[in-house]
Amino acid sequence: MKQRVQVLINDVKILLKDAKGSMREKMQLIDALQRLGVAYHFEQEINEVLCFINTSSSSGHHSYSADDLHFVALRFRLLRQHHYYVPPDAFNQFLNHKGKFKDEASNDLAGLLSLYEAAYLGIPGEDLLDEAIDFTRSHLQSLVKHIGPSLARKVKHALEAPLRKRTSKLNARLYISIYEEDTEGKNDVVLELAKLDFHMLQLLHREEVKKISMWWKDVGVATKLMFARDRIVELYFWVIGVYFEPQYSKARMMMAKAMSMLSLMDDVYDSYGTMAELQHFTSAIKRWDLRAADEMEECLRVAFLAIYQTIGEIEDEVLKDGKLYRIDYLKGEFEKLAIAYLKEAKWRDECYVPSLAEHLELSIMTSAFNAVVCASFIGMGEIAGKHSFDWVASFPQIIKDASKMSRLMDDVGGFEIDAKMGRKHVVSTIHCCMNEFGDSLEEAKARLLHLVEDAWKSINKECLHLTIPPALLARVVNIACTMETIYYGNRDGYTESNVLKNSISLLLVQPI
Repeated sequence: MKQRVQVLINDVKILLKDAKGSMREKMQLIDALQRLGVAYHFEQEINEVLCFINTSSSSGHHSYSADDLHFVALRFRLLRQHHYYVPPDAFNQFLNHKGKFKDEASNDLAGLLSLYEAAYLGIPGEDLLDEAIDFTRSHLQSLVKHIGPSLARKVKHALEAPLRKRTSKLNARLYISIYEEDTEGKNDVVLELAKLDFHMLQLLHREEVKKISMWWKDVGVATKLMFARDRIVELYFWVIGVYFEPQYSKARMMMAKAMSMLSLMDDVYDSYGTMAELQHFTSAIKRWDLRAADEMEECLRVAFLAIYQTIGEIEDEVLKDGKLYRIDYLKGEFEKLAIAYLKEAKWRDECYVPSLAEHLELSIMTSAFNAVVCASFIGMGEIAGKHSFDWVASFPQIIKDASKMSRLMDDVGGFEIDAKMGRKHVVSTIHCCMNEFGDSLEEAKARLLHLVEDAWKSINKECLHLTIPPALLARVVNIACTMETIYYGNRDGYTESNVLKNSISLLLVQPI
């Protein structure tokens, strides 16, 4: 399989470098490689093609008609995905004299799909792209009833979630069969590569999830602490969403271990400890004081020792690479998180209902997004230097935006679970909206989901000007995408793990 994959990779590289190939064909090829999860084999070649497209487009040289909505939108999306700014006036020729999209565009299925996907790369203030989403979604929903089953699958896939919000490997698994049915657009070399590459990675991921599950069993949290969520496979699925590539195998294992401890700490503060116990637990985390465990109640002692020992294991791993400073940043994130969790617990016990703004100021910290990003950098090799960890520790705007998105989706997805279980829980952002604005439950959810869309626009904007290495920036965006996957349909797929069962099975169990 490896030998055949290498032959196919070389064949695709020739296609990408072929001087005779039109930019139109190359854009379609890049789009297919990205959708099928094999673009990581061709990063240099894709970057060269897109750099050329950006340069030639800026000088007015196109290899396609400027009134071809499909290719105008595809160029817009591919360039923005790779952090080139393309103004939305690229779509002006498709507007009527009233500034609305022309009626004839509503019959162009390929154009509608491309415009729909492109519009989700919009940034704040780009009202035209907001209109594009409404326009395309409405017409795609109408058209899907009148087209063949193969095209209908493609449209339904897009309407379920745009590419911008999908995790790469799960999307690839779902898209391979759609691509296989595309008799006009598919490339058999690319299709074979996608299938073989998926199977090879599935074998690797199975080995990793087996190892991490055995490790989790040895830690003993699942059997000793009944209040803690036993979700190691779901966490590993989350990590695949952040990076699935073979070179990040070690990074995945370290990140999964760190995230299991973040989850445990969340459950300690959220579902178990009293205020006095949590104050002592927080003090122990801040000092990383092993002796403090002797003074803890049994369950908290088990939890603290699991966290302490796991961080020690990760420390041993980074020490092998001579990057010991990285563990200090990870410990720092755990410390900041413990302090924020303690404040939330205080709000809970006092039955305090803050304003939405005040809630978000604290709860974007307790979303743990910053700690998760830090954990994702730990095993990424030389590309993640000290300045990258300084950047994470500064809580930059893109991580604030992603944290807000994560918090709001968590609250919308988990609200009914908490209500059903009757847990004494810190008020959610939903409660804040109902209290501050007089919203009904559905109005509060709608308000928060609108803020989620605003957060995505801000993430898109940050991606266009940040100077950190693209490989690191991709982790931040990928973590945001995993949140969209886990909370798909406004359900908490981490707590209600049956929600993720089919997706996990597709990636780790079922062959193509």
